[in-house]
Amino acid sequence: MSFICFALVLAALVSAAVIFFKIGTVDVVGESRYSAQEIIDASGLQTGQSMFLFNKFASISRIFSACPYIDTVQMRRTLPDRIEILVTPCQPAAVILSEGARYIIDGGGKILEKTDEAGASGLPQVTGGVLTSPEVGKRAEFFEEESAKALFSVLNTAKNNDILNDIGDIDISKVYDIQFEYMGRFTVRIGSADDIERKFKFVAAVIEALGERESGVIDVSDGQTGYFSQGKVK
Repeated sequence: MSFICFALVLAALVSAAVIFFKIGTVDVVGESRYSAQEIIDASGLQTGQSMFLFNKFASISRIFSACPYIDTVQMRRTLPDRIEILVTPCQPAAVILSEGARYIIDGGGKILEKTDEAGASGLPQVTGGVLTSPEVGKRAEFFEEESAKALFSVLNTAKNNDILNDIGDIDISKVYDIQFEYMGRFTVRIGSADDIERKFKFVAAVIEALGERESGVIDVSDGQTGYFSQGKVK
């Protein structure tokens, strides 16, 4: 009998919460290229809705679809009537040139937008890979899986070493001879993406041994050491 009474009381409390706790305000917290109202509109949330009956995951999915430059979304209820949408922005990392079109991606490979600008926001341009069915808001997929490995190995390793902003144009047309511009002074040849973390360390060691004004080609493709020579690889 006591269990039945407890269940009835609990059901009454839940019903009261659903009936009386309505969304009064929706606030957006965090930096974004989108306005707070754009994010709120994308979420589908409206004042007067139940604080507990709206589908949080559907709202988050709608935000991602409408706002591709958003990296993470969280929602937080604060009684009695406040919903917080917490967002963090995507960081553009490169522009992929594929079949005459250009797509801006973040470091994880998400396509942020299609652009007509050749040097969009000063981002490095990626050549040599062909995208398959590119779609804004989705991860960039290549016809050749090795092309994806080549590109994201460079981007992720550069990000992990906090040098992503120093990476220039990237050429993945030959996945066994990946090349990229670095610091505006060097062309780096890393060969394949194998042992790329160690190859980046060789690049750093070569640069440390050079003068501040020297420029040329750094070749770490053999994975054993780094070589420097004057000139530029085309």
